[in-house]
Amino acid sequence: MNFRKHSSLTLTLRAGDYALKTVDFDCYNFRGFPAKRYCSSSERILRPVSAETLFIAFRDAEYAEATKYYHYSYLRKYVAFCDNTVLTVFSQESVIAFGEYILHRNKAGELRNSTCTLVISAVKQCFILLGKPGHWFDAIPTLGKSQATPHKAYSDNDLKKLLPLIRALFKQLYGQFLLDPDKHFFTTNFKPTMKFVWKGLRIDIYGAVSKMMAAATYLLSYYTWANTSALLTIQRPEETTLSTKEKWYQMPVFKRRAFRVITLRFGDHGQLNIPKYSLEFFNQLLEISDIIGQHWSENSAPGLLLTFRNSRAVPMQIGELSVLNKFIEENFHLRDDKGDRLTPVISRFRATGSQIMQLHHSPAMSAELLGNSPRTVRRHYSEGNEFDNQSMLQDAVSVMADKARFGESIQQAKRRRETLLEVHILTYESLLKMQAPPMKQAHGSYCQNPFGEQAEKFISRIRRHGLLVTEKFACSDLMKCFACPHQVIVAEPVDIWCLMSFRECLEDSIYRHVDHRHFYQNYGSVLSAIENILNRIDKKILREATCRLHDEGPHPLWQEPLAFLPGESQEKP
Repeated sequence: MNFRKHSSLTLTLRAGDYALKTVDFDCYNFRGFPAKRYCSSSERILRPVSAETLFIAFRDAEYAEATKYYHYSYLRKYVAFCDNTVLTVFSQESVIAFGEYILHRNKAGELRNSTCTLVISAVKQCFILLGKPGHWFDAIPTLGKSQATPHKAYSDNDLKKLLPLIRALFKQLYGQFLLDPDKHFFTTNFKPTMKFVWKGLRIDIYGAVSKMMAAATYLLSYYTWANTSALLTIQRPEETTLSTKEKWYQMPVFKRRAFRVITLRFGDHGQLNIPKYSLEFFNQLLEISDIIGQHWSENSAPGLLLTFRNSRAVPMQIGELSVLNKFIEENFHLRDDKGDRLTPVISRFRATGSQIMQLHHSPAMSAELLGNSPRTVRRHYSEGNEFDNQSMLQDAVSVMADKARFGESIQQAKRRRETLLEVHILTYESLLKMQAPPMKQAHGSYCQNPFGEQAEKFISRIRRHGLLVTEKFACSDLMKCFACPHQVIVAEPVDIWCLMSFRECLEDSIYRHVDHRHFYQNYGSVLSAIENILNRIDKKILREATCRLHDEGPHPLWQEPLAFLPGESQEKP
């Protein structure tokens, strides 16, 4: 066989972490199938299948680039095993020996069932590519994927530690980046170009553009619950205008393993409660992505998540996320509820979103939102948070034990545990309260605790009047909302339009009162509270709501004057 070096036996593949990898099949001619940098010190050996044949099989295979690289990586392990055990590669004897080796490592606890299955399957596909018998692998016992580890969600305490830090990091780096983008583009990574200030710490930032975009990737993961492959391949959005006042951004993503295209949508819409800071973040991300995209040199269109490396714009890779995680670990030493290392992980943000959905909606709806099948959601995104799970289990066992021991009701046993543990609310109730969105009231404001003490008082009043039709009745005492600590005002044009319509409806009801004194006795405090709220609303949002009130008229709920809504002075104790 001719042992001359073949410089043409190379493929450039985009691996699963979206980094470009160059694989050299000439290394296959060396003992152990080493990496390129170790070939010069390795011994060349004769193979029954030539490197050219192997190269052509991989080059012409109808696999995705990530799959080719994944098969290539496991093929190297198989070839190295054959060389170490003096077995002929691509022989039936080597297949049986390699299978026994993998199973031995599984029994020793070094490899999980799922990993063993993936390794053997990948090597088998390489045999089939080369025209070798795939049935040789049938003699290897199948282990399945029973030991697959589901993704764990973040607890509320974890999110309170992570999200403010990541938001602050992105916001500060974004502001410094806009001052002079070229300064940060063309400066070596060994020189800091930005500063980050956090709780008294002042930290120099090296490789600032990559860290800024890595923080943006994690925030986008939290807001969209998309997985890593979807985020790193997401395209620049197409702006879709539904009306003159509403904007949606649509971003198509091809899910390789599912072999289908999903669409991520992010935008400003009056009927969805999207947090203001998330919309602000997305607009900032679009701005910096546009600036970085000006240096894009490829023929294809640039994606949304870009960074700057080697004097050119390139797609974000998982490596940049790992660098940011190392930066967070070294400088902030975050720990979760169990004392373990706490860093941002995209799959955990996705699992957190799945948990939120499954608390209040069906598994099918959760699966639809995540873009997975219900089976995948059950297997990989339904674990929840381990610390919260253990706390809820301990609470449940303790409550049931107290119920049996003292002959109490469930509610009495819960109150006993709360007193003993010196907590205001048990873990499960706290989880439900945390994940439950505020309830929207008819006048445009929201209630954080619609079934609390105020609701009980309200229910007792309507029960006295014979108006109660269900036991579970949320508080709807609209006139007392403005003096209630649980009221929440969302600065959205639609909600402010509804609130202004409510105010106008109250004002139009003045002719139904005896005189002005009677009117202000009923509604004066409410009108004053509404006026204070509107004075604190952003002028742009207030202007949009006012224009909508003038153009479309009052909100549909408040198009007729009120016959009578009793104020506080008319309520009997």
